[in-house]
Amino acid sequence: MSELSRLKMRCRRGMKELDVVFQHYLEAYYPSASQDDIQRLDELLDMQDPLLFGMVLGLDPVPDRYLSLVEKLRRTHD
Repeated sequence: MSELSRLKMRCRRGMKELDVVFQHYLEAYYPSASQDDIQRLDELLDMQDPLLFGMVLGLDPVPDRYLSLVEKLRRTHD
C-alpha cells in the first residue's frame, strides 16, 4: 500500500466534515509534503474527532507543533 493510500484510509473519520477537510488537504498539500508534515498529520489523525474538529474551527487550542498543519487544514476548509 502506498503512503498516500494509507493516509487516505486514515483520513476517513467519523465526522463527514473532517473527511472533507482532510481529503482537500491531501489533494492540495500531500504532493509537496515533507516527511515531518506527514508525521505530524499521522499524529493528528491519532486524535479524537471532537478535538480535531475544534482545532480546525479554532474552538480548541492547537499545540505549537501542529500550528502550521492546522492552518493548512483551515485553508482547505474555507
